[in-house]
Amino acid sequence: MSDWRQHAACRDVDPDKFFSIGRPFREAKQACSACRVVIPCFFDALRTSGDGYQAGTTRNDRARIKAWDRRQRARLAREAS
Repeated sequence: MSDWRQHAACRDVDPDKFFSIGRPFREAKQACSACRVVIPCFFDALRTSGDGYQAGTTRNDRARIKAWDRRQRARLAREAS
């Protein structure tokens, strides 16, 4: 099985476009919206907690998703006990 990164729409986009602090991520957003491997990229972005724009999300987006996930897991654990 090949690495999903080989099929990423962003593989030929300047990496600086994904780390444009204080500026819109226009080119990054375009690449992510057209990408056929955005799902594995998204899970990789959540796992690695990197900066920049990844899988259609910003670092803050991913932090909010992780916080929501922690709350849901805690709620489920409380309900199970």
